[in-house]
Amino acid sequence: MAHEVDTLFSGCALRLSNGRNLGYIIVGDLNSEKVVVLCNGSPGSRLEARVHGNSAFAAGVRLICVDRQGVGLSDPLKDEEDNSFEQFASDVGELLDHLCVHQYSVVGYSTGGPAALSLAKFDERVSRVGLLASVAPLSVFGTNDMPIEARFMFFLSKRAPSLLTALFSSTVDNHLSRKKAIKEPEHLDRLIEEFTESRVWQGTDKEYIENIDWTLRRLFMVSTIEAFRQGAKGCTDYGNLITKHWGFLLASIEVPVHLYHGERDETVPRAMTEYLESRLRYTETRYIQGQGHLSLICRYMGQTFKDVTQDLESNPQAAF
Repeated sequence: MAHEVDTLFSGCALRLSNGRNLGYIIVGDLNSEKVVVLCNGSPGSRLEARVHGNSAFAAGVRLICVDRQGVGLSDPLKDEEDNSFEQFASDVGELLDHLCVHQYSVVGYSTGGPAALSLAKFDERVSRVGLLASVAPLSVFGTNDMPIEARFMFFLSKRAPSLLTALFSSTVDNHLSRKKAIKEPEHLDRLIEEFTESRVWQGTDKEYIENIDWTLRRLFMVSTIEAFRQGAKGCTDYGNLITKHWGFLLASIEVPVHLYHGERDETVPRAMTEYLESRLRYTETRYIQGQGHLSLICRYMGQTFKDVTQDLESNPQAAF
C-alpha cells in the first residue's frame, strides 16, 4: 500500500540552463500535437494535472503541468529578487524547447491565472489562453470581495511573508507531511476526509466535493501535499508574487483569452472576471449558471481544452 501511495508522487524534472531543476508531468493524449500547459491554483503542484487527465485525453490534448519555483520537484530561485512571472515563463519556455513544442495553448485557474497570462505575454508560441475563475491583479483590484480566509492569506503574503511561511511550516511538519502520507496510508485517508469536510468549501462547491469520486479527492490531496515537499516557502513566495504588480499589462496580451466564471463562485468574485474582460484585448466570456469555484474548474476543464485548441484563423484575433 505504501508503494502505491509513493507512485502518486511521481514526476519528471529537467535541469535548466541555470542549474535549477524544474518539475513537470505530462498526461492526457501523450501522442497529440495539441499541447496545453496547465497553470494550477495554490497550494498545488504539477500533480494536479492528473485531476484533469481524463478530460485532456477526451479532448485529444497533451497536457503539461510544471511545479512553480520552490514547489514539488522544482528548485527554489537562487536569488529571491528573480521571483517574477517573466522568470516563470522563461523556465517553462526552456522545458518546452526541450520537449520540441513549437506552439501551445495555456489554461490557468484560480491563482494560476496570472501564471497562464504571463506565458501568453512572454512566449510567442502561445496561441490561446483559457482562464477559469481567475484572480485579477490584486495590486489594483484588491481582495475586499473575497472570503475572509483568502483576504488574510493575501494580506500576510504581501505584508508578512515570513510569518505566513512559519504558520504554513507548522502545518506541513505536523499534518501535510509527504513522508508520513507514504509511510502511513491511513493518514492520507484522514486528510482526504478533512479535505472533504473543510469549511473552505461552501454552497455549490461543498455539494460537489461531497459527491465526487474518492479517487479524485485523493488526487487533489496528493497535489496539495506535494506542493509542500520542500516546505512552505515556495507557496508563500508565489502568493507574494500575486499581490504585487505582475510585471506586464493585461492590455499587452495579444492572443485570444477565453474566460469562464461560475455564477455561484464564493471564492473568486464575478467582478474579477469582469475586470479581466474589460482590460484584456481579445476575450470571449462565459458565465456559467449553477457552478461554483471548484465545480466550474473540474466540470468545464474539458470544454476549455477544446476551446483553446480549436483551429486558428491566419489572424487569430479575427474570431473575436
